[in-house]
Amino acid sequence: MYGHIDYQLIKSVCDEVKGRFPITFTAAGVSADSNSIQSGQIYVPLQGEFYDGHQFIEAAMECGAAASFWKKGIELPSTVPDDFPVLYTDDPLEAVRSLANRYLKEVDAVSVAVTGDYSRLVAKKVLSKVLSGSYKVHEAKHSADNEMSVYETVLSMPLESDVLICDVPDKSEETVCHISNLLQPAFSLVCFADSVKEIKDPAYAVCIEEGMKATGTIIAEGDTSFSNREWKTDVSTYGFGEHNIFQISSKETAGEECIFQLEGVMIDFNVPALLSGHIKPVVAAVAAAIHLGIGAEQIHRSLSSLTMEDMSLDAVETSFRSVILFDHTHVEESDLEFSLGMLKHMHTFSRRVLIVDEGFQAAPQDKTLHEVFASQVALPVTDVITIGEKAFWVKEALKRKGNAQINSKHFATHGKAVNTFKELIESSSLALYRGANRELLEQIIEELNSR
Repeated sequence: MYGHIDYQLIKSVCDEVKGRFPITFTAAGVSADSNSIQSGQIYVPLQGEFYDGHQFIEAAMECGAAASFWKKGIELPSTVPDDFPVLYTDDPLEAVRSLANRYLKEVDAVSVAVTGDYSRLVAKKVLSKVLSGSYKVHEAKHSADNEMSVYETVLSMPLESDVLICDVPDKSEETVCHISNLLQPAFSLVCFADSVKEIKDPAYAVCIEEGMKATGTIIAEGDTSFSNREWKTDVSTYGFGEHNIFQISSKETAGEECIFQLEGVMIDFNVPALLSGHIKPVVAAVAAAIHLGIGAEQIHRSLSSLTMEDMSLDAVETSFRSVILFDHTHVEESDLEFSLGMLKHMHTFSRRVLIVDEGFQAAPQDKTLHEVFASQVALPVTDVITIGEKAFWVKEALKRKGNAQINSKHFATHGKAVNTFKELIESSSLALYRGANRELLEQIIEELNSR
């Protein structure tokens, strides 16, 4: 999906423009990443203590940047063509902030923020699927864990969008409050997995209320003490307790489905059985959809067609009742949190195995990601299998963490790991595979299933 940022809007946040900048000029969005910027987007050179994005203007142009903001007083490299649009301003970030605020008002989509633990991403993905049958939904592809990522999401929103859904990790009070003030959400979903019995303080997710108006609605988990506070907005709680507005009155797993009921709703809902441990974030999405005017029958149809692929996970089942999860290839810290959360709490498996094969080769910050990944590995994960040199970083990080309850094995090559793969597949386990050799594991699964 692409935004439509026109000439007048761009010109309104710049002090001076050099290069070819006709009145018909439009941009598809903005990006501060010179390596991943897409054709038609405006490059935003951010500055930090040890970083200056102005040094990477050539890389951004090679990737298809349509123009670039530029801080006044910094010399433009001679390699920049004379006709390339350069948007001069005192502060590129401030210019983009203003651009995003104006564009939000122009599009006038209903803003929805989703926060909480990793299960918030279940709610976000379910809500997007349910709403997409009636509305044009713009969904953030990655977590809005900093100011710039919010602007990138907002400015890539098509003009015809009805609903904007943003994921807001509860990393810190400052982050959640700041992003809430930027988005000013009409609805905020606060989500925690079904297994969570009490929310630990500090609960930064509560800060999502900061930028909301009194007419907004918070949809909050109601089975813990989290919702027992003074709110400045309307609050709808969900959960298993009878006091909840959206009360889950029953839940049972039958075959490949998990069927649940909501008190007062005459229709049953069903989702894949693998989501049986995440019914509460599903209900959070259902509650938001109802607030946005979606009927129970339409919600039922959307949930009935829900697949694990909608969760950005491919689930491959074996004839031995094991399930291997393959998550989608782009790797971010938020994606790691989600994948591991699903491995820990999905369904009722007693053995839960993490396989890191050759590391995250697509990521430029390999070692850091491996350290983050290892820091989040804990029970109920029972086994960790690492393969290859880069994956060794995970094993070493686990060793430093000193979690002796997790069985850890490392293999230098894939050939040496084949027997362990087979033993895993035959043991009715849940495994999360992250790596560059998915086809090898799929081949082993196919071989065993054909016996």
